[in-house]
Amino acid sequence: KNDEILIVQDYLRITFGNEEIKLESLKEDNLNSIFINNSRIGNIFRDIDPYDKEVTYTVSIPISLSGENDISHQQYLIDLLGTDKIFLTGRGSIDDSQEVYLKRAEDDEYIGIVYKNDDASYTFTMSILDFDL
Repeated sequence: KNDEILIVQDYLRITFGNEEIKLESLKEDNLNSIFINNSRIGNIFRDIDPYDKEVTYTVSIPISLSGENDISHQQYLIDLLGTDKIFLTGRGSIDDSQEVYLKRAEDDEYIGIVYKNDDASYTFTMSILDFDL
């Protein structure tokens, strides 16, 4: 639904402080593309729990870094999303992923994970619950 897309789009714009974030509906009911400055950066999926009817949105953004690139995953997301408030931390003994946070005045906010795919590429995922909106 268009109004739902606009609500999630506004949430992402506020979260990252970037008015250039835009969601566009695809033909599939539960999938939308995420654009920044007319460049497609990833997808957002909509899922409804069949038992309690709660809606969850999952942001999925591939991190495209070549082996020759010295840029970190953190810097990639900062540059891509247009905010210097993003930072990544380790996950203890788990070495194939990092937690993603936003710097906030009072408490830093956990927003997602960067994880390693099977082919050595990485993906940033973020869940948005219906009560977040």
